[in-house]
Amino acid sequence: MQTIRRAPVQASRIIRSTSRQQPRRYAHDSHGSHDAHSAPASESFSRGFFIAVAAIPLSIAAYKFTAGGGPDSKPYFTRLIESYNTKEEVWDRRNDLHTQAVELAGNDKALFFNGDFSRSRYVELRFPEAMNTGSPFNVPAGQGSGNIDAAIAKYEKLNYEENERKHQALRDNNIKAEKPVPTRVVESQGPR
Repeated sequence: MQTIRRAPVQASRIIRSTSRQQPRRYAHDSHGSHDAHSAPASESFSRGFFIAVAAIPLSIAAYKFTAGGGPDSKPYFTRLIESYNTKEEVWDRRNDLHTQAVELAGNDKALFFNGDFSRSRYVELRFPEAMNTGSPFNVPAGQGSGNIDAAIAKYEKLNYEENERKHQALRDNNIKAEKPVPTRVVESQGPR
């Protein structure tokens, strides 16, 4: 709240102080001395222009001079660029090693995640058709809906076991929904 109040107070101080000052007048009686003009300057090309013009033939001469004398010799800059091409083989070798390391790490990771057989290796689905949901268009040949016979057999077995458990509870008259709810007696202590 203090900062909100501070801004208008400072603005009012500035306005008050500027209103007391005499306004500046730009009108005056002396209009400068128009009688004497400076002499025209002699303009010529600067030193940078001549350096740039001289650099063109010098660079051509340096390029020809560094080429060497033989027919197979190449100019200096061409040799400099080709010196980096030899590093391409080194980079190819490094990339190959890196690719092999990544593939090995991927295989190890797959072995690590898929090697634990104590965990369940399936995902619970509400309905087996969830394996085949997706667009029927633009499906490559042989990549259509998967074979889900094993999934269907698994869920039929789970359903059969669940129904068998419910039938056994019905035969034993041990249905949880039909059991009476135990009542709790709470003693009233009265007003205090």
